[in-house]
Amino acid sequence: MRAITPLLALLVGKSTADLDENQHVEWGFFTNNTIYQTTGNESITYPRYVELRDGTILATASLTGHSPGYFPIFENQVNGWGMSAQPALAELTKPIGDYKAGTILGTGNSWSDNGTKIDLYASSDRARTWEFVSHIAEGGRPNTTNGANPIWEPYLLQYEDQVIAYYSDQRDPKHGQKLAHQTSHDLKCWGPVTNDVAYALYEARPGMTVVAYIPPVKKWILVHERPIGNSSSYGVNYPVYYVMADSPLSFGENEGQAIVINNTTAPNASPYVVWSPAGGPMGTIIVSDADRRQVYTNRHGGATDRWEEHATPAGAVYSRAIQIFHDYPDHLMIYGGETYDDFSKHLHTPFSATVVSLYDVLQAPAAQ
Repeated sequence: MRAITPLLALLVGKSTADLDENQHVEWGFFTNNTIYQTTGNESITYPRYVELRDGTILATASLTGHSPGYFPIFENQVNGWGMSAQPALAELTKPIGDYKAGTILGTGNSWSDNGTKIDLYASSDRARTWEFVSHIAEGGRPNTTNGANPIWEPYLLQYEDQVIAYYSDQRDPKHGQKLAHQTSHDLKCWGPVTNDVAYALYEARPGMTVVAYIPPVKKWILVHERPIGNSSSYGVNYPVYYVMADSPLSFGENEGQAIVINNTTAPNASPYVVWSPAGGPMGTIIVSDADRRQVYTNRHGGATDRWEEHATPAGAVYSRAIQIFHDYPDHLMIYGGETYDDFSKHLHTPFSATVVSLYDVLQAPAAQ
């Protein structure tokens, strides 16, 4: 894996009230600032990021239109399949094995007709160059049909003295798809597969793990989509569920709950979750989905009956990522790109970023 462009870094800083909202300002608020403009047959979906300890933000996404596929920051040099989709980034905050604190980890789904692989790469020079580290997991060729055996959608988390690699797993004959993780203490060797979300109903297909920590309640939250064939729940076909646990290693011991707003509506598909200390004594859990501009918030530690829906100026995006800045917890960044239905239409919607005030969002109605 090697750098193919300069760093895709968003350097945002102090706000200046006189500037137009779409103009770049330091630590200000703006709508749809372009990170990368697609051309030709390119489309951008599945944005991902990591905020480094010095405040630099590295952003990447799934970029279609190239063969072999690659992410805007790095490309695969190991098996020749390319990095096709579903990127994930993380920074080590303490050493793991031979890798120092500050090392950037990158992974994604490398696939071809021969199979799917979640491969791990590392960069010691702020994402300019990459080295292959290890194969985390391997499955069959890409195929979402129940009974096929690929793997999908990795997510990386450093926890204590290990790195956790979460992913969606179709290899278990007891489940059409389940969510699982493996851990490593050196990034080279990975432990056994541990279930995080595995429903007794075979047709249930939980997918797209994202994890965050909620300090006031000392709990971890895992969000995922839960499609079940052609059925729907609260008007959506891919309802978003969440699981709370004492440890990011023990989600499988707990039951998931659907996010439902006023018993009438629900987010749909490819969720992302972050937590901010802003918004109240317990801070704010913020969830994004794939189909709407809105975000879904909970200022009561994840209580099932306290979810709210609030409008934002950002657009819907397939697997839309959201971010709270480490030093600016009232700043919510929303990454932009194509929707799932549009990414093959070559609309050239750019990879973009929107930054809004979390306080303003919490005052906004469900729709604008």
